[in-house]
Amino acid sequence: MATTEGALVSSATRGSLAVTMAGGVSTCAVAQSMTRAPVFAFSRMPAARLFALTISQYLNDLRTVVRQVSKHAELVSIEPAVLGRTVHLKFTYTTGDAAGQNMTTACTWHACQWILEQEHLVDSQELESFIIEGNTSGDKKASFQSMTEGRGIRVTADCVLPEGIVKRVLNTTPDELTMGYHHIASGAVHGGVLGSTANAANIVAAIFTATGQDIACVHESSVGQFILERTSDGGVYASMTLPGLALGTVGGGTHLPAQRELLEMMGCTGKGSAVRLAEVIAGFALALDLSTVSAAVSGHFVSAHERLGRNRPGAVPCA
Repeated sequence: MATTEGALVSSATRGSLAVTMAGGVSTCAVAQSMTRAPVFAFSRMPAARLFALTISQYLNDLRTVVRQVSKHAELVSIEPAVLGRTVHLKFTYTTGDAAGQNMTTACTWHACQWILEQEHLVDSQELESFIIEGNTSGDKKASFQSMTEGRGIRVTADCVLPEGIVKRVLNTTPDELTMGYHHIASGAVHGGVLGSTANAANIVAAIFTATGQDIACVHESSVGQFILERTSDGGVYASMTLPGLALGTVGGGTHLPAQRELLEMMGCTGKGSAVRLAEVIAGFALALDLSTVSAAVSGHFVSAHERLGRNRPGAVPCA
């Protein structure tokens, strides 16, 4: 983790210890996609509607164009949305082990150039303008779309903590832990928060920075859903879902020496490694939220930051 947050590493370590002692975390990456959403502006709505109704017929032609641009990107779908006299086209791709932001931008640009050349598809007298991104893809922004559909890798992690481990490692009780969770979950709803997590953004930012990811994507990638439930035997069930981790293990800053070394250390290189990295992040985000909520309900949250905060004289260093 690359971080200046004093208590982060210690808290994540405590949560990870509790999860490990309980038998470990289960993780599953269920989907991967990257989107780009250009916008076409027409003179009037009828022309926009006709374009939106017609464009899906050319999906295979556009897939051919995409293959000529990239051997890694696969065009999955095109979804038009008519807003007045404009059409926003959401191009959805799979991108393998790359985050694929630049890759899909290039693919979408060339696909749109092909569209603009088709006189039977786009009437030059009706089309007024074209922009490569109309701001509906959710790029580097938290949105309801980020929560429900994701943009990147959708991953879930879960674990079951026995009562004894909750008491011994997290210094609280299952009742206090779940009570605190319900309070912060209802508070998130009242505050209009997208999703409900205690601290997932800290893990996403720290690991993104350390492994050469696009730091701006922390905004959309840290949207998530943390869930706590009591189990029938007196323990706690916990899960963390991060629906849109926009990350990769090739491209971007992942080739830099220090970042590459850390990816190799975690076994996150080679085919399928982006999924593994997403699962690692989800597991640690789950561990951190468990520790953070435990610290809050047990009354240790402030004292931990006072003891570990880096701005304090004699603070314990974290790396």
